[in-house]
Amino acid sequence: MTRVPVPLQRSTISRMASTSYLIGFSCLLVLIQALVPAHAAVHSVFTHKNASSSLGQLVTSSTLVWESYDPKDATQLQFAVEGGKYVTEDEHYPIYVCRVPIDGFQVSGHTEKILQRHVCVAAHYKHGKYDNFDVLMNKGHLGKVGWRHWRKFDAGVPVGAIRIGDDSYIGRHRASHEPNKDGIVTHWGADFNLGHLEPEGLGKIRVIENEREKYYVDGEVLVETEPFRYELKDIKLDRLRTERRENLTELATRRLENLGDKYSTVETVLSYTFDYKQNWGNHEGVARGLPTKIFEKDVSVPAEINWGLKHAEKRSENKAVHTKLWPGTAINVTLRGNYVTLEAPYSGKLFAFYYGSDESVSRKISAEVSKSYLKDVKLEFSPVYWIENGTLVPTTTTTTTTSTSTTTHATTTSTNEPTPIHEPPLVHMKDQGVQHSGPDTLEKTLHDSPSSNEVNSHDAPENMSSNPGKDVALAGFGVNAAGSIAAAGTAFMALFLSVLLSL
Repeated sequence: MTRVPVPLQRSTISRMASTSYLIGFSCLLVLIQALVPAHAAVHSVFTHKNASSSLGQLVTSSTLVWESYDPKDATQLQFAVEGGKYVTEDEHYPIYVCRVPIDGFQVSGHTEKILQRHVCVAAHYKHGKYDNFDVLMNKGHLGKVGWRHWRKFDAGVPVGAIRIGDDSYIGRHRASHEPNKDGIVTHWGADFNLGHLEPEGLGKIRVIENEREKYYVDGEVLVETEPFRYELKDIKLDRLRTERRENLTELATRRLENLGDKYSTVETVLSYTFDYKQNWGNHEGVARGLPTKIFEKDVSVPAEINWGLKHAEKRSENKAVHTKLWPGTAINVTLRGNYVTLEAPYSGKLFAFYYGSDESVSRKISAEVSKSYLKDVKLEFSPVYWIENGTLVPTTTTTTTTSTSTTTHATTTSTNEPTPIHEPPLVHMKDQGVQHSGPDTLEKTLHDSPSSNEVNSHDAPENMSSNPGKDVALAGFGVNAAGSIAAAGTAFMALFLSVLLSL
C-alpha cells in the first residue's frame, strides 16, 4: 500500500521556521560573544597621602587601578606596572605587580610566565601560583610610578605608597643568589622578591625567599607621584565632528531722549553680563580638579581651569551709545548678540608638572571640549518718535506756511506741526572698558585643523625616564588596544541586526 504524503500544515511550518531561526540566532550570539571580549573588572587603588600623621590618610589614586587579568587579551599587560625582571638561560622578560586574595586578605606578588599565560606568585607563606588575580595598571596616565628606597630609620610610610592590605604597602627586596661551585653568582629567576612594607614599629619589608618568609630593614616601596598642575597645548579640533549652536539674545535696551529745548547730543551706557563656560573633558589617568592652563591659538594669556570640571564665569561689558536728537524726541536702542555653544572632539598635548622636578612629562591626548560664549554684538534702534504722544517723527513732510503783504510790512506764520527730520539720526556705539565678547579662539582653530584628528593611543609619553637607577622611574601609560576587536564585534552586531530586521 503506497503512502500518500500529507502536506504539512501552516502551523507546523511556522514552528519549524521559528526553531531554525532560534538556532541560527543562538549561533550568531555565540559568535558575537567570541568577537567582542568581555571587559576586565577594575578596582580602585589607595595610596598613603599624609606622612605626618601616625595613621596617615588614604586617598583614591586618580592614575592607577587594579584590573583582573585576562589571558585572552594579549595587549593587556603592556600597561602594567613593572616589579622587576625575570631571567633564565632562555628568557628575559618583565614581571608585573599583582595581587591575589588569600584567606580573605589581599596579598601582593609578581607575575611569571607559564607557556603563553601569566600567573601571580603570591608573597605568602603558602607561596602558591594563582591563575585568577589582579594586575596593577597605569593606562594612559600622567602619574609617575616607581620604586623608592626605604629603610627602617625613615620617617614612616613614604607619601604616595600604594596600599595592598589593611595596614601594609607594596614593597620589594632584591633577590639574593648563591654562588655556584666555581664561585660565580649566576642570576636566574626574578631579580626582586615582591612583598609588603609593614609599618609597625620602625617597619620592615616582608618577602618570600627560597620558600620561606624573610624580613628586611631596608628595600624599596612602590610609590605614585601625582602632578600638581597641567598645561594643555597644540590644540586641534576635528572639523568634521564640530557642532555649533547659535542663539540670538537680547542683551540690553535703553531709551535715548532729548528733554531740552534745542537740537543736541544725547548719550547713555548699556551694561550687560553673560556666562562664559568651558569644559575640556576627561581623559583616562588625568587627575580631575588639578589646576590647568589652556594655551589656545593667538591668546597671550592662557585660560586657567581645573581639569575635568566645568569652568564658568560671569563676564561684563559696557557699550556707550550716543546720537543727536531734536527737542522732545526719543529713540529706543537695543543690543543683541549671538550666544554660541561649540562642542568638538580635539587632540592636544598635555604636560604634567611635579614638585621637586624642573622637567615635565607630556603625551598626546584626545577628549571633547565644550564652550559657550558671546559674539556679534550689534546695535538696533527704533525710528525717532515724539515723547509726548509716541507718534513717529515725520521724515519726508515739509513745513506749511502762509504769507500776507501790505505796503508797510510782511509777516510769515507757521502751523503748530513739529519741524520734520529729513534724515534719520546716526547712532554711534563704542566699547567702554575691556571687551570680552567676540569670536572664540576655537573658531580660529577650525580653519587650521585637519578634517580628522585620530590620536594614536599607543604613543609613549615624552620625557619619560627609563633609567632604573632613579628614585622614581616612570611606568608606561596608554590605553588598551583591544578596543579595535570590540569595535569589530560591534560592527558585526549592527550588520546582523540590520539583516534580522529585514527578514
